[in-house]
Amino acid sequence: MDEKQKADYLKNPYHCPHCNSEHIEAQPFDAEMSCQPVVCLACGKEWRDIYTLTDINSLEPKSP
Repeated sequence: MDEKQKADYLKNPYHCPHCNSEHIEAQPFDAEMSCQPVVCLACGKEWRDIYTLTDINSLEPKSP
């Protein structure tokens, strides 16, 4: 995958970065590695979406 394919996928992760097919399937999320394996059902390529912490929201404690 070249840098343009990667950048396009990061902007719109609902297609295969290799063949541009919308027939992709995410596998179960791996919380330990903060990633999610994805496979393209059209071309068979596989990759991992890697997640990072980007924000935090404070929550008010629940009243008893």
